[in-house]
Amino acid sequence: MISILTLLVVFIGPVRTVFAADDIDPKVVDVTINKRIWDEGQTPKDIQNTGEIMDFGGRALNGSEFTVYDVTEKYYELIKNSDQKTAIAAIQSDAESVAPTYANKVDAKVTAGDGQATFSNLTIKNEANQYNVYLFVETKTPNDITVTKRAVPIVLAMPIYKLDATQKPTDVINTNIQLYPKNETAKDTKEFSNAGNFSNVTINGQDFANVTTGDILNYKLTVNIPANIGDPNAVQSFKIHDKPSDGLALVTNTITVGALTSGTDYTVSYANGGFTVDLNLTSENVKALAGKKLQLTYDMKLTAEVNPDQLQSNKASVEINNSAEQEIEPPKPVGTGGYQFVKKDAQTGKTLKGAEFVVTNEDQTKFAEFTTNSKNEYVFSKWVDSKTLATKIVSDDNGSIKVIGLTNGNYVLNETKTPSSDYVILKDGTIKFTVEHGKYATSELDVANTPKGLLPSTGGSGIYAFLILGASMMIGAYIWFKKFRGQAEV
Repeated sequence: MISILTLLVVFIGPVRTVFAADDIDPKVVDVTINKRIWDEGQTPKDIQNTGEIMDFGGRALNGSEFTVYDVTEKYYELIKNSDQKTAIAAIQSDAESVAPTYANKVDAKVTAGDGQATFSNLTIKNEANQYNVYLFVETKTPNDITVTKRAVPIVLAMPIYKLDATQKPTDVINTNIQLYPKNETAKDTKEFSNAGNFSNVTINGQDFANVTTGDILNYKLTVNIPANIGDPNAVQSFKIHDKPSDGLALVTNTITVGALTSGTDYTVSYANGGFTVDLNLTSENVKALAGKKLQLTYDMKLTAEVNPDQLQSNKASVEINNSAEQEIEPPKPVGTGGYQFVKKDAQTGKTLKGAEFVVTNEDQTKFAEFTTNSKNEYVFSKWVDSKTLATKIVSDDNGSIKVIGLTNGNYVLNETKTPSSDYVILKDGTIKFTVEHGKYATSELDVANTPKGLLPSTGGSGIYAFLILGASMMIGAYIWFKKFRGQAEV
């Protein structure tokens, strides 16, 4: 009888044969799965599995379920018209996605500890005195890691013999068989695609992209699809999340999910400025992605309610079978800035309502357009070329003016209308200010208007006081003159 122990390589490897006698002493064997996983492109090739304990490399992987099946009947059926290698290859091919219907389940175990699962007391022969043939299939992979390449199904035809130092079979049956199925995983990534369009700023060791509230931020998410995505027993749900911070939100209708079709291949739900893509696992297009990469693109922008002193970021994750989410390393955050002003009377310090201004860039060639938010802040929208197209920002009941959503830099606040005709309008270029992320809350610049002269208007009650005062002075002067003249004549 010929006994076969398949090589465990990324793809179906060659088959090694050993010879065994018909009469054997052991009745049962133990088979230990030693589950190993490698990062994408690092999985070794052509490693001979000896059936003994080996230094196989990789990392131990817990949480993988292996199921052992009895395929003895099918195996003997196949070798009637072919050789053993061809028969084993056929069974492996049949089990590539799920175990074939002719496979009779014996037991299932989940790897633990050092990535191990032991199947004890597997019989060497069946009741018909045939040597048993077992199929080991990785039926489930862990939910906390995306396995992009599953272990090749293993066909084990009894009995298995120990090898000598030259890797030749001995006459000693191996009753403690060690198998090393291999997995591969790939890293999900998230990119800030147009980060190069914005200035990089570093504050307290933290890098961030300096943006305005009018900027569109492009993101690209590359997600690895599990190799067993088409097996409903292994994967019941696969979701992709993006959860932005409070000051960041998705731009409507900007999500693309590879070549998949919304509503057919996936659905999208929205919450708190972010989204969840839920793949339809019955879709043939989704099943075809098994072990491949899926790329999502979408746009975000700062919200009108953003706190300009806080950095904003969005975290993406993958959730398999509603288990703990696999966090994806986020790209660098974004940050903006703002400034606060108070309009006052230059002499009394009283706050002034109703003054109008425009904001310009440093050389006063561009003019800002704003919207407003619930906090009565002016939120930057875009730059325009004409002062007449710029937004007139107005001091409120407390004389306050707040602008947010500007990048770090120098700007000018030009007055276009005074609070009333009693004040002198400020000359363009008078009020200059500097925006710096993190200093909005503490920024406050007094913008003072000087009152015009205080002469009373003609016909007003004040004129009479002046007339009386003038007449009194003239009468007094006349009396003094007469008195002085009389004394001089004496």
